[in-house]
Amino acid sequence: MFPSGHSRNTSANLRDILDHKNNLLGKLALSESELSEKLALLNNIESASNKDLQNLYNCKINYRKHSVDTAEFTD
Repeated sequence: MFPSGHSRNTSANLRDILDHKNNLLGKLALSESELSEKLALLNNIESASNKDLQNLYNCKINYRKHSVDTAEFTD
């Protein structure tokens, strides 16, 4: 009845869906090491310290010359 990722879908593996989404989007803007660090924190957010949460979105974004939405995008 509800697609995968919808809050009312109880049969889909939401953890896998979020891991896949976070990896795809994170690879567009972060280095591998920073992405790994941020994903580890997100996956254990319930045990994160206040300082960890304050710094969660502090990261060095790798800007691209071309939009990822255009045919010119190459990695």
